[in-house]
This record gives sequence, C-alpha cells and structure tokens, in this order.
Amino acid sequence: MIRIELAPETFPKEELEKRLKENSIFTNRYAGEYFSHSGFSTDKAERCSIVIASLREIGLEDGATLDMIREHISGTDLKVCPANTGLFLRIAWKEQAQSSNSVLNGTHQAPDQAVTVFSELLERRDDFPKGLYLRIVDGKLWLRGYVCDADYSFTSEAMFAFLA
Repeated sequence: MIRIELAPETFPKEELEKRLKENSIFTNRYAGEYFSHSGFSTDKAERCSIVIASLREIGLEDGATLDMIREHISGTDLKVCPANTGLFLRIAWKEQAQSSNSVLNGTHQAPDQAVTVFSELLERRDDFPKGLYLRIVDGKLWLRGYVCDADYSFTSEAMFAFLA
C-alpha cells in the first residue's frame, strides 16, 4: 500500500487545460467528457490522505465490480474520493511506477501499473466515464477516463486510490 498526503491547489475550471499543459499531463477523450460534466469542479478540494492498494490488499481476493468495492469499503477507513481527486492526485504524484505496456491491447482490463481513482459516479450510464485512472507511459503522465458497465469486474491485482 502507498499513502499520499494530498494538499490540492484549487483553481477555476476555465484553467483546467492550462494546468494540464503546465504539468505535462496527457488525457484521453473520456477524461475530457468527465471534466466537462457539471458535477466535476476544480475550485473545491481539501487536504486529504490517499491510500493506493490492490483489491487483494483490501480483502477482495476474487476482484470486484465498482458496486462490490463500494459495499466492501463501507464501514472501513477507506472512502470514496470526490470526483476531482484524480486530477489533483495526478498533478501531485509523479513517482508512479512506469507502465510496461505502452500500447493498450484491448483486453478490457486495467493497464499495467494503472491506478484507478475510486470516486463518486457523476453518471450511472454505461457510456459515460465512471472515473479516472493514472498511469505513466514512456515517461509521460497520463490521466485517462474509463467506461465500464455495472457487471465489469476488476481483477484482484487492480490498483485503486481511496480516500483515507
């Protein structure tokens, strides 16, 4: 498990693109859709502690769906992150392990070394991004949105970021 103390510097949403460029962060179109949602903001964030752990490390030996993860962490010290946590975590955390697969292979699994931020759902639609994940590919920082349906099960080795 990794623990990161996050002290986000908030800014107006109109500056989002500028901040991504200043921090050399690359995004995909799903991240853009996620950022465009009215429930996503950059002007509110509090100092917090983030725990990064595999599903196995938190007791989900067989992997889990997003709903199963939500149920599993209720009543524990791990909590759901606000929707903007992935952005602030990517800006602050540059020491993430490098991904060994630079090309996504279409296996519909979390990429090698990816850290999925377990955050509030902005929409329940299957075609809208469920959240964001972080990875470093060929030395480049990525913040990518992802889509999946309610039945999708993450493997027990999938890494997630939780509010602690």
